[in-house]
Amino acid sequence: MNRPSDTPAPGPAAPDAFDLVRLAEADLPEVLALERRCYAQPWTEENFRAEFRRRITLPLGVKRGNVLAGYSFFWLFPPDVHLLNLVVTPEFRRRGLGRRLLAAMMTIGRRAGAEKVYLEVRPTNEAALDLYRSFGFRLDHRRPNYYENGEDALLMTATLTELVTKKP
Repeated sequence: MNRPSDTPAPGPAAPDAFDLVRLAEADLPEVLALERRCYAQPWTEENFRAEFRRRITLPLGVKRGNVLAGYSFFWLFPPDVHLLNLVVTPEFRRRGLGRRLLAAMMTIGRRAGAEKVYLEVRPTNEAALDLYRSFGFRLDHRRPNYYENGEDALLMTATLTELVTKKP
């Protein structure tokens, strides 16, 4: 079948094909399903319920139609932002969705008057480390035995006033 020249070929969806939304507790079943699918040690339902109810938590998602492709949960308490959780479903990775969620968090933080962003990441999570470094995050220190399995965490920080915001 010949395709008209102005019709794009099927392929990976651009980040713009997804809506950036604020998640609500009604999204919990989708969030839990994605969390359990992507993490060997997922957050519990109680963890998520607590975050949905916490005043300083901002839960963002990227959706295509009714399908949740990824989310981030972060605390916004100027002068700080703390990224708690960021995940993109495997079939939608490498399409800029994690970058979009991270850029949105940083933009929201900057607009609220935040100056620094903090996060913890596993030293073995190379994809996440690459993403964070591309946004100017730097290693602050290592937190020994941070995760349930005894793995250390790397505490990374970025100063919002020094960063060049990446286009989501």
